[in-house]
Amino acid sequence: MKASKLIDMSKEQAHDAFDMAKDYFPSTHELAKSKRKTDDKLAKVVTNAMPEKTKRMRLAKLIILPIAGALAGLLFAPKSGKELRTDIKDKLTEAKDTGMEKGQDLKEKGVEKAQDLKEDYMDKVDMEDEADYFYETESERGNVHGTPAEPTEDQTIPADKLDETLDDLGYASEEELLEEEK
Repeated sequence: MKASKLIDMSKEQAHDAFDMAKDYFPSTHELAKSKRKTDDKLAKVVTNAMPEKTKRMRLAKLIILPIAGALAGLLFAPKSGKELRTDIKDKLTEAKDTGMEKGQDLKEKGVEKAQDLKEDYMDKVDMEDEADYFYETESERGNVHGTPAEPTEDQTIPADKLDETLDDLGYASEEELLEEEK
């Protein structure tokens, strides 16, 4: 009986020791998380230490290897050479046509966008021109009659502005003005 009592006591102490150890040691989840962080840091260090040429080679492999695999699959397919060449030609023609269609769609969208932008710009310019016209004084539009810009007796009207000034005053020509003064 003493042996069984000792075994039971040993089991209880082992359970107590295990419970105490759980409090002091990290859980498996925390250990896995820590390992992942360490692996990530190591991967960054290795990537940063890698020369650019090696990085470009990895990118090239990502592009070239799938293409090579597809070609190998085609070459080892159970078809005759003529059928294979026809299939390859058809696929390339289809890819070219799809690319041309997408290019044409993009071109049309670009033209439409450019036209929309042009129309918006022209509308904006027209609004600005109209706004400028309404803020101009009569003398800026050419009618100087009754404004400070109207010449007095001792001022001379420039030759290029004479017809405009006569029109503003209601005369058809210079002769009509001279006849009225007589």
